[in-house]
Amino acid sequence: FPVTIVGQAIFSINYGYFSGGDSGGGGTSAIARLDFSNELVIDPGARLPTVLMGGSTVQSSSFGYIGGGYKSGFRSSFIRTDFSTETISVPSSKLSSAKERTTSFSGGASVYRGSKTYGYFGGGILGTAYSSIITRLDFSNETVSDPGKNLPAALYAMAGFSNNFYGYFIGGYNQPAFPPYLVSTCTRIDFSNETINNPGKNLSLARSSAAGTSSNSYGYSFGGFANGNYLSTISRLDFSNETVSDPGKNLPSGRVRSAAMANNSYAYSAGGSIPPYTNLNIVTGK
Repeated sequence: FPVTIVGQAIFSINYGYFSGGDSGGGGTSAIARLDFSNELVIDPGARLPTVLMGGSTVQSSSFGYIGGGYKSGFRSSFIRTDFSTETISVPSSKLSSAKERTTSFSGGASVYRGSKTYGYFGGGILGTAYSSIITRLDFSNETVSDPGKNLPAALYAMAGFSNNFYGYFIGGYNQPAFPPYLVSTCTRIDFSNETINNPGKNLSLARSSAAGTSSNSYGYSFGGFANGNYLSTISRLDFSNETVSDPGKNLPSGRVRSAAMANNSYAYSAGGSIPPYTNLNIVTGK
C-alpha cells in the first residue's frame, strides 16, 4: 500500500478501493486501488474529502458509498465514488444519525450479476451509545430511510456480508448494560420484505471487529477480537444451509478492523491492526 491503511473498502467489477483509516499518525484520506486482473496496488491520486476512520461501505454497479465514520466527531454524511471516473463527491443524503462502525452490505443482485437495489447500514456507535437501527440507502435516487426493521439488540463492530437474497450481521459488541460483551449471533435480513430473524447458526467463538465479504456460495468473516486475543480465524457461512464453520484456512496473523472485499475468484483482506497496536499495510488474498 502507498500508506498504512485501516479503513474502508468498496469494489467495482475491475477494481477494489481501500480508503481512509488510521495511518499511525491520526488518520488519512488516502485511497489505494487494487487491480483484480493482476493484483497490483497503486495510488490513483484521488483522495477522500476528509480523513476518515470507522466508515462503512456499500456499492451499486456504478457507485461506491462510505457512510458515517469518525474524525473530529461522529459523521452522518456519505462519500461517493464514481467507478467510471474515480471522482469523489459528497451527496446531500445522510444517515439518520451520526455514528461509526456500522455494518453494511448491498441488497439484491450481486454487482457481478446485475444491479443492486439498496445499501443497508446496521448498528454502530455514537460515543458510548450503541444502535440497533438499520438504515437503507436507495441506489436509484440516493434517498435514505429507516424502514423500522431493526437488529434485535444494539450492536456495533459486527462483520457483514450478503448474497442475492439475504444480508447477515455476525458477532460484534452488545450493549444491554455496561460494560458491553461480545456476541456470536448471526442475524439475517430478508431483502424481499426486510424482516429480521436469527437463524440460530452462529459463530463458534464470540468476536468483534472482524471484516466480512462474500462469494457466490459463502460469506466470510476475517479475523477479529475475542477474549483479549487478535484472531487469525477465517469463518465461513454456507449460503445454501446457513451452517457456520471454521475451515482452518486462516490469515497469516491475527488482526482487527481490517477491510475486506471480493471479486468472482478471490476474497481480499487488507490492512488492520495487530498487537501491540501495530497497523498493517498488507493485502491478503484467499
